[in-house]
Amino acid sequence: MADSIEAQARAILDSLMQRPFADCVPITRDFANLTAQPGIYAVRHRSEGLLYVGKAQDIKERFRGGHKAITWSWIEDYDHRDVAIATHTLDFRQWRSLSSDLEGIILVWSKPPFNIRIPMRDEL
Repeated sequence: MADSIEAQARAILDSLMQRPFADCVPITRDFANLTAQPGIYAVRHRSEGLLYVGKAQDIKERFRGGHKAITWSWIEDYDHRDVAIATHTLDFRQWRSLSSDLEGIILVWSKPPFNIRIPMRDEL
């Protein structure tokens, strides 16, 4: 089972990192183009790569309520046109049973700079 979860996590991370920046959802006031589905998301910078990885039951609502990665991007003086969101939706079964494990594995592998706490391998 662990191999299966790690394979899924690798596939999700690859999809988040390899998606062309132009295909990511740009930062807007209402995040209208973000999905309301559950899933794993990545805040990406055009040239610096992953800034933050997280999970949400409703990705659009997660950002509408404010998000530290967006604030930190502003503090770092990144141009908002160079920051966008990549998403990987999960079905309800995956969300309920695997989202925390998938997010944890992805964080350990990718170590995004805006994630404050990255779980240790033993915590997964």
